[in-house]
Amino acid sequence: MKIGLALGSGAARGWSHIGVIKALKQTGIDIDIVAGCSIGSLVGAAYACNKLSALEQWVCSFRYWDVLRLMDVSWGRGGLLRGERVFNHYRDIMPVTDFDHCSRRFGAVATNLSTGRELWFTEGDLHLAVRASCSMPGLMSPVEHNGYWLVDGAVVNPVPVSLTRALGADIVIAVDLQHDAHLMQQDLLSVNVGNINEESDDALPWHKRLKERFSSLTSRRGVSSPGAMES
Repeated sequence: MKIGLALGSGAARGWSHIGVIKALKQTGIDIDIVAGCSIGSLVGAAYACNKLSALEQWVCSFRYWDVLRLMDVSWGRGGLLRGERVFNHYRDIMPVTDFDHCSRRFGAVATNLSTGRELWFTEGDLHLAVRASCSMPGLMSPVEHNGYWLVDGAVVNPVPVSLTRALGADIVIAVDLQHDAHLMQQDLLSVNVGNINEESDDALPWHKRLKERFSSLTSRRGVSSPGAMES
């Protein structure tokens, strides 16, 4: 059974994805597949290439003036910022340039401005995929790829669960930074799973109970077919 992680968009809030991944690792949940949108693709790519610690160190070193120095104002390029300064630093952290060299299966989602459809990156230039997925319309310049202009995947698919499943995940843990967390009332760990009695359920570590709960949910609902992937 393969566990996938779908990391959603959320601008600066997206750095919290680092904490989510660290928490999952600490509880023994091994992620096999990662898909990301916008800031989620940036963090997800680093995790898929075993560079999450380097990314965290870089982000935690930010100071006010560091952020200002990363802003390269653009005139007439379709966005307020070119984004090259940020991604030049990111390339230094991420020497891996191709999807094939990732340690985990990874995918990123962007939006094709010409068709209005999502575009899934699962092979080829890793840096181009992340750059396109992070190109927030109006803020960062769009990316040209194969004759099309690409922008932030959040325009059409802010939490790429469909991409994660298409990559082969049986269970998907989705991180939605736009969701009102205070509205969630159900504790997954408090729900009895299948035919497991209370005694055996209590004896299991909580992360294994979480896996059992996800397995129960997916077996009841079935796995929906992923959306069409534009090539």
